[in-house]
Amino acid sequence: MARESTILQILVTRYIATALPVSSENIALSEKLGVSPATIRNAMARLEEEGYISRPHVSAGAMPTDKGYRFYIESFSDEGLLPKHEEHAMRQVFCYVGRGLEEWAYLATTVLSRRLRHVSLVMMPHSTQCHFKHVQLVSVQDITVLLVLVFKEMKLRRELMSLINPASQDELDEVSSKLNTCYAGFTSSEIDRADIDLSSVEYEVIRNIKRMMEEEDQQRYHEFYLDGMRHLVAHPELGAARVARLVEMLEDRALLGQVLSQLVKEPGLRVSIGSENPEEALRQCSVVTRRFGVPGGMEGAIGVIGPTRMPYMQVIPTVNCLSSVMTESMMELYA
Repeated sequence: MARESTILQILVTRYIATALPVSSENIALSEKLGVSPATIRNAMARLEEEGYISRPHVSAGAMPTDKGYRFYIESFSDEGLLPKHEEHAMRQVFCYVGRGLEEWAYLATTVLSRRLRHVSLVMMPHSTQCHFKHVQLVSVQDITVLLVLVFKEMKLRRELMSLINPASQDELDEVSSKLNTCYAGFTSSEIDRADIDLSSVEYEVIRNIKRMMEEEDQQRYHEFYLDGMRHLVAHPELGAARVARLVEMLEDRALLGQVLSQLVKEPGLRVSIGSENPEEALRQCSVVTRRFGVPGGMEGAIGVIGPTRMPYMQVIPTVNCLSSVMTESMMELYA
């Protein structure tokens, strides 16, 4: 199938660039294949029979099917690399932001969206259980205390709590110091099993901390950063109704979390094309995703959503590069 493979690659590349059905004459005139237009027509007929391309009309040019896009992607010997100068420039951008997941996630979605002109997303890293890192207690008034809880996973929660008896700020500082020493790195279940003598105030505080940690563990869906939904209207093949359904799905964070969780179960790059997607709203789209983070620990995902007619050989290296940058940044942070 060498000849058909070459013709299919040309057809997919041309269709991605123009969004117009590609005819055998178009391929024959613009490509030096060393074969006649009739040979190209015969090859395209075989590709159509085998389900790699389709025609909107009998006399029209052809468009790739999901199967054709899949063959196109897998026909490349590797996933592709960005040119060195582009990779260097992308890495340099991350040197100018703070050392925080939120800053990195916001920057990554912005870079992806502007570079590729598709919807970009970052699913924030999430571990199975959160871990206690630090607590600070601030006296507000009488028995009212502000509890500031910091997780090892770089998240923070604040909550007002009421004590049974008033406590001074010095006493609260002593409580914080003891809890920070005794429970550093613990999960909520480990805190529950720990055999540590606690005063009444310490017990009240740790009871609230355990509840807050359990609530955090029970959060079913990941947090997302999204950018570039405006680019959806620029793709004529999607149509207004399809774009509306897609935007509705993207705005439903719970549904989006379910969909992406299915797509990023395995490590490495994942390209889900059209009918391969689990959600109806994505059946005319491709989703390119890759996990990043600390393997076996905190992991998130970065990705791009666009029509099946997306420039895969530009999208894939860009997603790979940013995934590597995010992973390296997190490894440095947690080293």
